[in-house]
Amino acid sequence: MLPEDFDREEFIARLRVKHMRILAPGIEFGVEDGWLPLIADALGKIELALEIHGWTKKTVVKQIKEKLGELRIYVRPRRESASYPNALVADLEIIRNLVTQGSRLTCEICGEPGRIDSFAGYYQCLCERHADQRRAWIAGGRKGDVFND
Repeated sequence: MLPEDFDREEFIARLRVKHMRILAPGIEFGVEDGWLPLIADALGKIELALEIHGWTKKTVVKQIKEKLGELRIYVRPRRESASYPNALVADLEIIRNLVTQGSRLTCEICGEPGRIDSFAGYYQCLCERHADQRRAWIAGGRKGDVFND
């Protein structure tokens, strides 16, 4: 669960500074607050793997987003013609699997335990409280804010 005084902009600003070597300039954090701690953990693991394999300066995190209810972090070589060594590919795959599994069990809104469900065709991982809010919002004609935290 996120602390009551959680400040999204401050948290993201700290991530941008801490991981400036691998984050694309102006990268969007296209997820809700509940997944930001997962992203922080993943960026640390990604940066460490890149350091170990000597790829920190040759790699960039291009995109961070939600897709089909899961967190996705896209890591790419800075040069399109470059190819990662097999050992780095394996390490990044392990990190990707950990991120995906973690996001499947974490409410994107608040960080509490959640599960992926379909909300009128839109997949999202939510805790019971936020899932109920989304269903009520859909049933009410999608008016106003979805989440009333």
